[in-house]
Amino acid sequence: MVFLNQEDEIRKKALEQAKEELTSEADQEELMVKAVKYLETLDQEMASRIDKYRDWYSLHFPELEDEILENKEFIKILSKETNKKQIKGFEELAKDSKGKQLREKDHEILMNIAKDIKNNIEASEQLEEYIGNIAEEEMPNLSGILGNVLAAKIVYLAGGLDNLAKKPSSTVQMLGAEKALFRHLREGGKPPKHGILFEHEFVKELPDSKRGKMARFIANKTVMAARLDNFGDKNKVDEYSKEISEKYLELKEE
Repeated sequence: MVFLNQEDEIRKKALEQAKEELTSEADQEELMVKAVKYLETLDQEMASRIDKYRDWYSLHFPELEDEILENKEFIKILSKETNKKQIKGFEELAKDSKGKQLREKDHEILMNIAKDIKNNIEASEQLEEYIGNIAEEEMPNLSGILGNVLAAKIVYLAGGLDNLAKKPSSTVQMLGAEKALFRHLREGGKPPKHGILFEHEFVKELPDSKRGKMARFIANKTVMAARLDNFGDKNKVDEYSKEISEKYLELKEE
């Protein structure tokens, strides 16, 4: 009888512990990774929607579609007015427009969709800020050298900060380029030089022939920063940032 009571007590404690673990505060890194995954889907869907919207609207005012290349600005304008004759600042452009005339109900639906896309853009920006705040707090070294959002994205692609800290820099360099790498292995052709690290300003601003070297250097510093954030408590943002900047200038001047 005493044995059964002890068994019941052990089971009760185990259930209470499991309940506490399930209801405990969510891990910030896990929240960040989930948010990045959602942001990736949101941005992909939004890019597709904007592309189709531009094509649709060009029937009415193709000149504006050619004039405003930046999507955010294009949508902002059309969320206020879609009739080319009434869009402020583009009256002269509208005078010689070769676009077709639309009915009032056509303008109404186009404007409503533009407003909806604008809301999605704002949601994406808010989500980026949320992700960035977590990254800055949880991984200061990585965020310091990559920028908050890029740091979060590379942690997501690596499967977590711990995994990123354990990967060789050559693997980190290719994170986000898996499809291109597989295509190269299967069909031949040029191998990719970088993955998501292309989003780093020092990589994309260089000529194509030098991007691989810059991405390789940043990948190495990325692993070092991830190890500091995961296993240590030192802050080497200034040191690593200076080295990355010096490498960029060296390659730029070659």
